Amino acid sequence: MDIGTFLNEVTAIDNNITTIQTNITNIQKLQSNILVATSTNVVETISHERDNLMNETRQLLIESKDRIKRIEYENVRLPKTDPNYVLRTQRHGFLREKLSNILNEYRGAEDEYIKQQTERTVRQYKIVNPNATQQEIDDYMSSPSGQPVFQQALLRTNESHDVLDQVKKRHNDIKRVEETVAELATLFKELYLQVEAQDKTVIDIEQNAIDTTTKLGKATNELDKAHESAAAARKKKWICFLIALIIIAIIAAVIIYEVLKLKNNK
Repeated sequence: MDIGTFLNEVTAIDNNITTIQTNITNIQKLQSNILVATSTNVVETISHERDNLMNETRQLLIESKDRIKRIEYENVRLPKTDPNYVLRTQRHGFLREKLSNILNEYRGAEDEYIKQQTERTVRQYKIVNPNATQQEIDDYMSSPSGQPVFQQALLRTNESHDVLDQVKKRHNDIKRVEETVAELATLFKELYLQVEAQDKTVIDIEQNAIDTTTKLGKATNELDKAHESAAAARKKKWICFLIALIIIAIIAAVIIYEVLKLKNNK
């Protein structure tokens, strides 16, 4: 892309990252509200809003990462003598660092949220099973649906039913956020995946293909010219041949005329 298009692309990516930053701040606020909410309906409403914002942020993160990588691929293919090479590499480095900082900030916020949500879930678990050992708690956190403690507690108190529902929702929420954290880690790795070394072979192949195509084009042109030259030469030969025949015919006609003239004079 030309330098004007490049600068417009840089501005667009920078605006995307700013939007991501705002979204992350709002996600943190919503998650803080989820942690302190006591009503299941309220938690569901806030979680739905939070999930929509997380999905939007995910799309923006992927899009921004892909666009930054595209700039990097283009920079790799630029000769270092290009007048815009330094500017392009500086802008790429700025965008990559800014997005990586956002990814780290988002991961840190989600890690902290998982920690707080886990602590809240453990406290609710202990309401139903106050004598639970750490192993029992760990087993439950890994697979809440497989633990019978709540089913047994439901026979003793109605409060346990509400606790069970809240714990399950919080557990699912933790899993949802853990998936996001894992995806953020993947995006970070992809963002810093070097293209210089891995793409050198590809670039060389592409360049060889371009060179080969150019050479084939030149060879085709030379062959076309050779065919044209040969055709022109053949045409000239036929013209010369026809001229020679005409000259021979004229000479023969003159000779015949002179011979007949001599006979008539005798």
